[in-house]
Parts: sequence; structure tokens; C-alpha cells
Amino acid sequence: MKKNSYYELGVIPRGALLLLLMQVLLVFTARAANAVNPASGENLNPPAQTQLTITGRVTDAQNEGLPGVTVLLKGTTIATPTSIDGSYSLTVPDGNGTLVFSFVGYQTQEVSVSNRSTINVTLATDAKALDEVVVVGYGTQKEKDVTGSVTSVSAENFNKGPQQSPQQLIQGKMSGVQISQNSGKPGGSNTVRIRGGTSVTGSNEPLYVIDGVPIATAPSTRQNNVGDIFDQEPVNPLMTLNPNDIESVTVLKDASATAIYGSRGANGVIVITTKKGAQGRTQTSYSALVGISTVPNRLDMLTADEYRQATSDLGLTITDLGANMNWQDEIFRTAITHDHNLSLSGGSANTQYRASLGYGSQEGVVLGSDLDRLNARVNVNHNALDGKLGFDLRVTAGQINSQTAPISNTVGGESGTNMLYDAYVFNPTFPVYNEQGEFNHVSLFTVNPISYADEIDDQRIARRFLGNLSTTYQIVGPLSVNLNLGHTYQDNSRNSYIYKASPLGAGVNGLANTQSTKDWTNLLETTFNFQKDFGKHSINAIAGYSFQYFADEGIRARATGFISDAFKWNSLQAASNVLELSTYKESNKLISYYSRINYNFADRFLVTATVRRDGSSRFGSGNKWGIFPSASVAWRISEENFFPSSFISDLKLRGSYGVTGNQEIGNLNSITTLGASTQGYVVGGVRRTIVLPQQYANPNLQWEQTAQLNVGVDFQIMSGRIYGKVDYYRKETTDLLLRFAIPSPSVVSTQLANVGSVENKGFEFEIGSRVFDKGNFSWRTDLNLSANRNKILSLSNDTWSTDEIPFAPVQGSGLSGNNAQLITPGQPLGAFYGRTFLGVENGVEQFGPDRSIIGNAQPNFIFGFNNTFTYKNLDLMFNIRGSQGNDVLNLTALNLSYLNNLPGKNVLASAIDAGVARNQPKNYSSRWIENGSFVRLDNLTLGYNINVESIGFLSNARVFMTGQNLLLITGYSGLDPEVNSDVTGGGVAPLGIDYLGYPRARTISFGANVTF
Repeated sequence: MKKNSYYELGVIPRGALLLLLMQVLLVFTARAANAVNPASGENLNPPAQTQLTITGRVTDAQNEGLPGVTVLLKGTTIATPTSIDGSYSLTVPDGNGTLVFSFVGYQTQEVSVSNRSTINVTLATDAKALDEVVVVGYGTQKEKDVTGSVTSVSAENFNKGPQQSPQQLIQGKMSGVQISQNSGKPGGSNTVRIRGGTSVTGSNEPLYVIDGVPIATAPSTRQNNVGDIFDQEPVNPLMTLNPNDIESVTVLKDASATAIYGSRGANGVIVITTKKGAQGRTQTSYSALVGISTVPNRLDMLTADEYRQATSDLGLTITDLGANMNWQDEIFRTAITHDHNLSLSGGSANTQYRASLGYGSQEGVVLGSDLDRLNARVNVNHNALDGKLGFDLRVTAGQINSQTAPISNTVGGESGTNMLYDAYVFNPTFPVYNEQGEFNHVSLFTVNPISYADEIDDQRIARRFLGNLSTTYQIVGPLSVNLNLGHTYQDNSRNSYIYKASPLGAGVNGLANTQSTKDWTNLLETTFNFQKDFGKHSINAIAGYSFQYFADEGIRARATGFISDAFKWNSLQAASNVLELSTYKESNKLISYYSRINYNFADRFLVTATVRRDGSSRFGSGNKWGIFPSASVAWRISEENFFPSSFISDLKLRGSYGVTGNQEIGNLNSITTLGASTQGYVVGGVRRTIVLPQQYANPNLQWEQTAQLNVGVDFQIMSGRIYGKVDYYRKETTDLLLRFAIPSPSVVSTQLANVGSVENKGFEFEIGSRVFDKGNFSWRTDLNLSANRNKILSLSNDTWSTDEIPFAPVQGSGLSGNNAQLITPGQPLGAFYGRTFLGVENGVEQFGPDRSIIGNAQPNFIFGFNNTFTYKNLDLMFNIRGSQGNDVLNLTALNLSYLNNLPGKNVLASAIDAGVARNQPKNYSSRWIENGSFVRLDNLTLGYNINVESIGFLSNARVFMTGQNLLLITGYSGLDPEVNSDVTGGGVAPLGIDYLGYPRARTISFGANVTF
């Protein structure tokens, strides 16, 4: 049954909308190219006057020519690359400009033209720049002055390819930062852990700050709770941000770096900075990419002939319709992705701008799943009053339309509710269609997997706006003030319908779900900055005030019994039975005062002190305010006179200690709340709605707090040819937020309270090197490695106490009542708990007598290995990432490996030789805990920079080919060991559980970038 497009009648077609926006940008480009400087009246692009042709040669210290060096006339787009022997020729409008020579691995050099027609240049090797600026909370710092644990990745080092989320850009690039995709579906969510998890039931996700605006990213269970039949995975909150607009991503890891964000810094902070314009003529850039995605492997289910033989050997009767189907091949497809990005940038000395438009379309590798993304951004910077007054305006808007296949790695996901499950178990002797041209089905609980794509419609639309205006005024000398106003708005709509032709909808005459959620924030921040250098001393201090308001609301409805499928969700009043109708609205506020001082003595001794006082409406009346301090020191020992080593060119020792918090507990949890209920209350034969308490007040409720100690060493060897850092940290999180059962009789069953503590400690190691850099060839490499040890210290306080909390319910038929993990003191989060499997005897599984810890989802260490090679105009980049020592519960295999599935459902081929009798039930045990260690070739890109010297209208052109998820080395028997299935259904996925997850694709893409 063919479904309508997302863009139905009355809505501008997406192609027309894209062309319209491109036309607007091109008009803006034309006007900007002829713009007049408002201050001077001077045309920014005057016609060429007397032209001068400059020739020369660029060499290294050994007088060998350097090919591919960019020679640019400063302040313009007039540029050319050097040829194989390092020679170049460049025609400039007059003889009074400055040439800029730049090349990866070498120091950029500027040379005044001064009417010379021949200019030869020797470039010096570039050590890792200590003066490189990194973004920190409420400002920037030179890397050499940073006293905390901070790592930054710039756009040129991002992972390549059709990245669908900003988190994937830095995957495997930083120590202490573990990023994994929860599923391979288009727009799938990510799990991000910075130095391990600190919370048991609260959010462990970091705080994201985009261009100075902290955004809310904690998933709301209200956004996706539309019935277990539909996918429950939360949408990635950063999906509407175009990765091509991002200039850099900085991760703040220790308390010294994160304490400036106080009650939201316990899980680390990820600061995203977007690209902005630069002085010079208008540049227009366009990039295009096309990708082809496939599923790299399959589960080894019984073939049709093996299914016939197995059922015959067991004396079972089956319905054999004569087909030989591999249902995984039927629902998996070769998917096409394409991505387009157009940008223009430029400006005068006082005003710079950049505008961009991005469009991407991604088919999922499973039928019935796809995603369209449209993004637009404008960044404008302006200086006035001789540079004393500055304005920075950044605005972005995005929309994502997606069709979601009913594949859920969350609660539910069994027969009759999961397309992937039915592809595994469906009778392989059945053809797709019967003689009447209708889908063959086995029963209500075993549905033809192909029918899901045609008889279930599940559409989502997500829109997000983010804008902020920052104004800075230099009051006097070293003192300036900044006012930052920010606003974010997001709305999500999700509409789902099961057609009456489907067995899932036939019994209720069609099932419709509709929901809409909105959330928005308003931000006001005022920050004073003091910067003063005197002699060998330097002081930078900030003090500020912040107010942020958060609100969200939503409506949800569900109905059955439709006369016609034509209505779908658009006319719920046509349904005969409304199952659910609910609305909500809530808000919270965060008020903060913060200050930080940085002191530098002679670039040798560095001190940073930070304190933030937060007040949150989420917490109890006696604990709304909290103070979060930190302090750090650093000693650049290489600057001391007694440190004569020329081999070690820079050595800095660091140490820090501080306290941060976690307020991501949701709203209204500290007060008594009331709710409407119709369950079990009948008066006079009529069911009545009454209002009852939903939870009791807890005025003592407060945020989780994390105290963290960090010591580290930064080093550079051989004038920066080798560089790196080593860190050791220990952090302890106290006042864990846990729910405890309230003794009966009570209307309310649980109470949220601050109970217990968790410890994380570990080492981080990063090392990089310019291994070879001579002549036409260069090689740059870096390696990062992290080892974190997580342990629960306590689950008690003066009022509440428990020895253990069962966690992660085991999903599947006949498995209810089991939990896969146990939260208990002395064990890590992610400890698998159950019976030890001893083998099979006489067709019966044998187990140890007692339950015990049988595995650990936490890895011993994770690593990333990144390399870049260049030869003449060719470049090759590849990234390898891995995890070692972590265990995975193969819950998918547990559900597919017992012969009691036969004859109604197919089984894994391994079930035939397992020796377990058909009359035996499914059992959760250590049999299903597997080693999840892996090494993955995550990304490989081969590019070629085209010589555009003879093409007058081009200043840059590059073509490339990228492969993603090309190779996976693992002993794990499932599709992929890198999993986090949310079997709790609460939006917080437990680590290391593989349950019916949407498979991760292997993608090969081809693309080109051009600049005019």
C-alpha cells in the first residue's frame, strides 16, 4: 500500500524549497560582491588597476621544492598552489599587497610584495603550535596556558564522509571520550561518556554548548511513548545542526575546565563552535557527496532446506509453501545517501559574514526507513567605535523529516512488533505474496517482515532554531563587558498508523498515534572580563551572571476503529475508540553567578581558580542553591633555567581539583504532584476520573555532585615533532539520585532520594607525531588510549538503604522476571549478574547453584589511531578505533537459539548442534555473555586536490572517496558488538546489551568540494 510523501498537498515541494533558498543565497552573493563599505564609501571589490605578475619558488630548509603550498594575496581570494618543484606564478592587481604562504606541517609566512616580480620563500617546519587558541567556558585560552584537561579537534581533522550527527565527527579522536551509535538507523541516537558514567538513573550525557548557548539534550520519554509497536529510540538532539557548519569541537573533561558550568558539568562539557566569515572578497563554496550503504553481515539463520530438515528430524509438521527465502536479504537494501552544502563568506575590516545552506537525504539500509535534512545558518560579526564595540550574531535553523521502520532496540521489540525480529524468525519456505497478491502472514504474532514497510506508516518531523546575539564593549583599558542573549526552540511531531490490512491493525480496524512536543529556552548572560599584563605577570579574570529558562509541552493521542485507512492520524474523531488523550506543560529555571581568574607568571607558573553558584527550581526547598568550586595549577618546567634539554622542547605539569553537579533529573521531582486516574474507580456503574498523588514531596532533594582530582603532563619533543599528554584522574559522585519503594499501603509506589556514591578513575594517553615531512611526502599520526575503572561505592544514606538494585530487564518470550545487570556496591555499572552456564547434559542446560557476577560491560581500555598521508596533490586519511575487555549480552541470540521456537519460528543455525532439547525453555545465563572487544576501520578517505591555476573562476577544487565502517575485527557472534540497547525503555540505555538493534551500515561515498 503506497504511502504519501512527507511533503503533502499544501506544502512547498522540497526540491522547489531547496532551489528557492539557493537563489536567495546567490542573490546575496551578487550583492555582497558589489557591496560598498558603509564607513568609507569605498567599493570593496574595485575593478583591477595595474596588474603585476609574481613568480618564485617555495622550498624547505633543505632547499627542496614544496608542491601544493597555497600562495594567497592577503585579504582576497586570489591564490594558487605551487607546482611539483615548488614554483608558482600569481597575478595580483597591484604591487602593494602581502602574499601568504601556507602548507600543512609548515609555519605560515607572510611577505610584502613591494612591487617585486620575483619572491622566493623558505618555509620552516611547524612545531605543534603552543599559541593555538582553544575554546573554554566563557572564553578562549592559548593552549600553552591551559591548566585543566581540555582537548580540541578542528574541522580539518574531523572524521570524513556523510556524517549524520556532530558527535560522529570526533569519534575516536580524543582520549577519555567514548562515543558509540545506539543503532545504525538514519538519525539514530548516540551514547557519549566522558571519563565513564557518574549516574545510576540520571543522565550521563555531557552538556553541549553551541556558540555560547547551553542546550537541553536529555531525552524525554514523553517524546516517544506511543506504544511498544513503534520504535522508542530517542532522536539525536543535535541532528538539526549541520556538521559542515562546525569549525571546532572542544571537550572539557576535568573539574577545572567544567566547574564554570557548575550544576551541569559533572558529565563533561562539549563546546561546539561554528564557522564564521573572514575579511576579503566573497567566497562561494559548494560540496556534494553521494554514498552507497549496505549491511556488512547477516545472522546465520536456518535456510529453507535446513528448516525443512530440522523440523522433519524433530517429527514436526510445518506449512511448506515451496519457497526458499532469506528474509534478511528481503528487508535489507542498498541504500543511497546524498549531501549538498552551499556557503558564502567574506566581509570588510569591520564586518564579516558567512551564510550556508545544507541538504541531505539518507535512505536506511532497512526498507521503510529514510531521513531528509535541511539546514540554514547565518553568522555575522561587526565591529564599531574603532573596535571598542563588537557584535556577534549566529542563527541556525534546521528541519528533519524521517520515516522510521518498526525496529526498536528498546522495550518491546518482540514478535509482532519488530520488523527485524520477524525477518529472523519468519518461515523461510513462505513466498512474499500469496496467489491473491497479498502478503503471506503466519499469525498475528509472526508477521511478514516485508509488510511492515507497506502497512505501517511512522513519520517524524523535527525542527530546531538556535540563535544568539553577543555584544562586547571595551569599557576602559583592560576591562570589557559582554552581553549574551540566546534562544532555542524545538518542536517534534510524530504520527504513526497501522493499516487495517496488517495483522497488527486488522483486529482493531486500524491504529493511529499522534503526538507533538515543543521545548524552548531563553538565556541571558552578562560577563565582565579583565585582562592585564604587567612585567612577567598576566591576569585574566571573568565574573558573570546567567539566567536560563527551560519549558516544554506536548499532546498525545491514540485511537482505533477506523472506517477507512485514508484518515490515518489526520482525523482521530473518525475513530470508534480513543485509547489515550493526554497533554502536559512544565518548566524550570537556572540562575547562576560565576567567576574565574587565570594567573600567569613568566609563562612558567599558571594558576586557575573558578567558582559557580547555581540555583535550580528542580530541587527541594532547602537545596535549591549549590556552590561548585575548582582550582588548578601548572608548571612549565621547560621554561626553567635548570632545564637545559633541547630534546624535550616543552614540558608542562598540571594538577586540578574541583566539584561539579548533575541536575538532569527532570522537573517537579521534589514536590508533591497530582494526576488524573480512571483505573478501578466505578461509582453507580460509571467509571469516574479522580485526582490522586503521583509522588510525594522530598524537600531535601538535591543534585548529584562529582568531586574530581586530575594530574597531567603535556610534552613536546624534537621541537614539537612529537607531542602528547598523559592524565590520571579520580572522580567520586555522591548523592546519587535513586528511586526507592515506599512501604504499603500507599497510593505512591516509589520515592526519589539522594542515596549512594560512584567512583571513576583512570588514565588517558595521547601522542602525535609528524613522522615524515620532506619533499613531496608527509605522514602525520596520532594515537589516543583511555582506561577507566568504574565502581559503585555505596547505595545508602541515613534514611534509605539497599544492597542491590536489579537493572536491565531481559526481554523476550518466556524471559520475563529476569534482570541482566545488578547495581551493587563493589561492582561497576554494567555488571552482568546471573547463573553460570556449565554445559548441556542429556539435552538440559546445566548451571551453577548460585547467581553471581558473570560479566562486565565496561571495557579495559578504548583507543583511536588516526593517520594522514600526503603525496603531491594526493592525500589519504584513515581512522582505526577499538575497545578491549568489555562483555556483551547477546540477547538477540538468546531469543533465537532454542528449538522450542520450532516449528512456528526460525532459529539460528547454531541451535541445531547446541544439544538443548526442544522441550527446554529459554534461560538467561553466562552462556549468552560474549567478549565484545573489537577493532574497527572506522573511516578511510582518499582525496585529490585539482590544480585550478588554469581555471580562472576557481580558487580551490578537490575530489575524494570515503569509506566508513569498512572492516570490523571481533570474536563477537552478533551483527556488531558496539551496542547499547535500551531494554529499560527509559531513555537511558544500559551498557553492553545487544537486542534486535538496527544494523550499522558500511558506506562508500564519492564527493567534490569547489570554491569560487
